[in-house]
Amino acid sequence: MSSIHYFQRYSQPENVATNNTLLLLSRLYQHSSNHFKGFLNDLLDDTDLDAGILFNQQQRGKGSVPDGSISQTSFKVVVETKLHQHFSVQQLTEHLKSFGQEERKILLSLSPKIPSASLQGQIEAEVKKFNAANNTSVKYIPTTFQSIVEKFRNTLEDYDYDLIPVVDDYEDYCINDKLITDDEYRMRAVTCGWTLAENFQHNLYYDKVEDGYSDHSYIGTYSDKSIKGIGKLSNIIESDLLASGKLHIKNSTKPVTPEQEKNIIDVIAAAMTNNSWNIATGHNFFCVEKFFETDFRKTTKYPLQGTKFFNLKTELNLKTLPPTDQLADLLKTITW
Repeated sequence: MSSIHYFQRYSQPENVATNNTLLLLSRLYQHSSNHFKGFLNDLLDDTDLDAGILFNQQQRGKGSVPDGSISQTSFKVVVETKLHQHFSVQQLTEHLKSFGQEERKILLSLSPKIPSASLQGQIEAEVKKFNAANNTSVKYIPTTFQSIVEKFRNTLEDYDYDLIPVVDDYEDYCINDKLITDDEYRMRAVTCGWTLAENFQHNLYYDKVEDGYSDHSYIGTYSDKSIKGIGKLSNIIESDLLASGKLHIKNSTKPVTPEQEKNIIDVIAAAMTNNSWNIATGHNFFCVEKFFETDFRKTTKYPLQGTKFFNLKTELNLKTLPPTDQLADLLKTITW
């Protein structure tokens, strides 16, 4: 017998994804306007957005002091949903015309992954231009289906029994329709016995461009039948070192920082000095925020060959992932 679902299944159109998301939020508002306010403030990176009726006693008006008043802050959130992360700047710009005289105006893009930094920059530039021309203050916020789930759960208490299965079913729907993937929880284990010290020193791992890679969020450095380090990806950079000593950036997932440039230049030199490897061209550099030491031991007979992916959420039986240093400690307590 099939389970009863709160949200529509068996279809992936964007209007279904939008409708299911709005239905989820309406359930939260019906349950508690305070919970809904907390959710919106978290989602929209705001702290003073009032999403409910305000009751005030003896609040001075323009010419008098009434005994009381009941009011509501006007706001409007315009939502554009995509089943990918490639939004149309023109389409989002057209949506800016949807706003009226609201006190707070939010343009929200909803997708499985956050748009690239360059696309966000283009959208923000158009919003800024619109605000200047129309004397408005529209704020652009990109978010994901995963973020909706996490921030929704953050508003709930243990005793919110009615809403917990609702958000669980919404997450199940999103996973079923590929709106939430496990990329955010995937650790790519890579063999790097000879370069382990370099990886830790420069907070990156490198590999040939031709080898390619699947989407993941963490790098696990493997040596001697154990994953010895884990780092959360901050950038993936394809670059060549020019004869002048400068780095030519060919591709990157995010804007390249001066520290990342320096680490790449330094590790290119280290690879040549320590192993006689020329990685000045044709390589991807997987930069992490920081590698933390761990000991996620392999207990089966043979050593790791190539790469292996782990879903950290599943391996550690967690609802959400803690900071990377805590992940490193948790991995020491299990084996594979």
